[in-house]
Amino acid sequence: MRRRRKRIIINWKPVLTMLLIGNLFAGVFYSRMTSIVKVRVEGAQPDDQHRVRAILQRIHSQPALKLNRHVTESALLERSALVKAEMTRNIFGRARVQLAYRRPVARIAGMSGAALSRDGVIFQTNSDLSSLPIVRPPNEGLQPSLTVAGPWRPGEVAGLASELANFSDRQVVEISALNNGGLCLNIGSKFAVELGLPEQLDAKIDYLRNKVESDPALLVSGQTLNLVNLERPALRMGIERIK
Repeated sequence: MRRRRKRIIINWKPVLTMLLIGNLFAGVFYSRMTSIVKVRVEGAQPDDQHRVRAILQRIHSQPALKLNRHVTESALLERSALVKAEMTRNIFGRARVQLAYRRPVARIAGMSGAALSRDGVIFQTNSDLSSLPIVRPPNEGLQPSLTVAGPWRPGEVAGLASELANFSDRQVVEISALNNGGLCLNIGSKFAVELGLPEQLDAKIDYLRNKVESDPALLVSGQTLNLVNLERPALRMGIERIK
């Protein structure tokens, strides 16, 4: 006698439930009802609003869940002045974009609109940089794309520029980074400081500040203050402008 095969009973309820959930998810994922219709932008600088608006125009009418926010964030971050671009969106057609820009602490000599941020990044900006210290990178310190090369430390230079921003209201401060990693200052046209390698910078700047406060005439003395060895600071007549 043939053995009867066992009848397989399929429980259709969970299968249909999963199909229904999948269908709903696909509907939400592709539905134009969730398309982005309004984007709120926070932090955009006036001179960057046109560019930002053009980029965000691309995401209008795209379903919220289908939208790849990383692509939009990357497009926004193509401007070197931006340090952060974060985008969030929901299924109700709303999106929010938060932007943050680098703050310039110095301007780069010989490069129009190029600035140095506090974290040592060189970037392009339309901001007014005329009141900031000038930084002269070493001859081999920059590549054409504004990337940093060579032994100089732009982060240390940026910190120094921040310290010297209000050093003298009447004198232009120039920071020259040498090919060997050393640093020199020109404060106005008649006073220079040799700092040497960026070691003990805080102590050297404190010494310089106290020296100038006790003898303001130093700024027009035509002398150079050598602080390479802080234990043996020395003054000598004559200055050499590093360009």
